[in-house]
Amino acid sequence: MTTVSSKCLIIVGMHRSGTSFTASLLQNAGLNIGSNLLEGAIGNALGYFENEDFLTFHKTVLTKRGDNSDGWSLRAVNTLEPEELSELQAIIKSNESEQWGWKDPRTTLFLNIYKQLLPDAIFLFVYRKPWEVIDSLFRRNTDIEFIKNAKSTCNNWLYYNQLILDFFKTNKERALLIDIESIMNDSTTFIELLNSTFNFSLNSKPKPVFKEDQFQNNSKQIQQLLCETAFPECIDQFKILQKESSIKPPQEYIHSDITQDSLIEWWRYYVSIIEITKKINPKNSDTSSIFLAIKNTECENIALKNENKHLSNEIDWMTKSIWWKIRSYFKKFF
Repeated sequence: MTTVSSKCLIIVGMHRSGTSFTASLLQNAGLNIGSNLLEGAIGNALGYFENEDFLTFHKTVLTKRGDNSDGWSLRAVNTLEPEELSELQAIIKSNESEQWGWKDPRTTLFLNIYKQLLPDAIFLFVYRKPWEVIDSLFRRNTDIEFIKNAKSTCNNWLYYNQLILDFFKTNKERALLIDIESIMNDSTTFIELLNSTFNFSLNSKPKPVFKEDQFQNNSKQIQQLLCETAFPECIDQFKILQKESSIKPPQEYIHSDITQDSLIEWWRYYVSIIEITKKINPKNSDTSSIFLAIKNTECENIALKNENKHLSNEIDWMTKSIWWKIRSYFKKFF
């Protein structure tokens, strides 16, 4: 399929794992990721850097099989119908160039298809801390699947990253597995590894597209604790990803240093705040009315602590988060 001079890099990873950042970085380094790119939206204001040719194909195939078109599926696509295969071959032919590739998280569900179609292609697997991915999906709040069932965020993170691990372990000669923090902290080392290992000739010092404040990679300890408590299987898999990484992660996994007492305290504050707000103004539960409610009640303990800016930020985060939807996992603590 590919020509002798064509080198293909496929950027793969679970949604919200930093693949947009990675694709934008590699595009500025000289990788052709396509001219028909998905425009920015609520989830990624600067753009998704997804080639709509591949994106539309993936969504169509998933829909035909009765799966969620956004890729919220626990079933990989391992075979294509003849007409689907012909269409994908045409898409590849129209996009390939000297150094090219694409990014779409749904590609994770099509790994075996591309392994056969592009035997010389290189796979770049990007992963991210599970609690940061889950929180990012919660904050985006656009995926009906997760609004209905918050637990499915964990299931999808596990499934996608298990597909990545299985493929990487058996195809290390044509793949890299890297933590997004490694890419963000030292993009030069990352691109130089890509160049030296697979003979790409990309600029190792491209200008970044995303600024740090546009990629929320500094999670709160409470988010990590919630994940450790509700989704311990995600933590176990994250440790394996770190162990298998092609570049040593900047920091190995460290268990959150806050206690489950903090979780109980956090949840009780949240419940108290909501109850107070309902009594005072049941039709208005935005953050400002919550702060007003706290200041106008006899809950002096909460009111006093609310004077602390850090706690105010925590309360604001609580009231806007969807983490409360997994509260059933914490009932044993109350």
